[in-house]
Amino acid sequence: MKRFISFFLAIICTFCFVSTASARLVGDVNSDGNTNSSDALMILQYAVGKITEINKEYADINDDGNINSGDALIVLKISVGNYDGDLEVDDNEDKTSYKKDVIDPILKSGEFTLKTEVTGEEGTNVVTTMMRGEDACVETKAKGRTVRLLVLDSKTYLIFPDFIAPGVNVYMKSSEQVDLSIGSAEDAEYIKSEEVTVDGEQLVCETYELKDGTVSNYYFKDGKWVMLNVTSDGETTTQKILDFKKGVDKSKFSLDDMIEIKA
Repeated sequence: MKRFISFFLAIICTFCFVSTASARLVGDVNSDGNTNSSDALMILQYAVGKITEINKEYADINDDGNINSGDALIVLKISVGNYDGDLEVDDNEDKTSYKKDVIDPILKSGEFTLKTEVTGEEGTNVVTTMMRGEDACVETKAKGRTVRLLVLDSKTYLIFPDFIAPGVNVYMKSSEQVDLSIGSAEDAEYIKSEEVTVDGEQLVCETYELKDGTVSNYYFKDGKWVMLNVTSDGETTTQKILDFKKGVDKSKFSLDDMIEIKA
């Protein structure tokens, strides 16, 4: 039973953290919140091959297609206050238009429904519908069975629809507690956007990374969100997006006419 609850809570947490960073200092290539000689040194080290990885979006400050001493010089000018350009850049501007325009407005609307499908072991399809507002409801269907987790007024209930007979729903109250008010992924960093081919289809993939190393890839086709790929602690989960919209089914946020059973 606890395993079921942990699985559902993981889904809820994934979609509670929906905010993204809005701005970053020009030249802050090491992401420490400052633009100074450390960033200039990093750019120079990359330019001469002493390091092989750097955030190219922030290192190529003059947008000439190269990362070299010219960019390092601009960083030094910024650090001593001798730079008259913009000191902040919008991480999302012109780089994450699909997530910004398609996903974020719905997530921030106050109530949304997300229906996904995951292909598990032995080809088993698991369809999960998450509804999120002040409370949360996650319904999972697999192998002809339906289980629903309801977080209502910070209390957690496990619901088994049609448990005894069609139309007879039972529920169990869980000791697990969920605080839906916490969390925002304001440390989510935009990494890149690129066109990719998945199963023969041309998609646009936008990549974000959290400070804990979790990488999320959002895939879009013709401006519609179609897939989410999340890698955390070396494990990758791919979810097909079946439906994503504003609003929830209010009837799912109720225990009326249900029978309580004790654990």
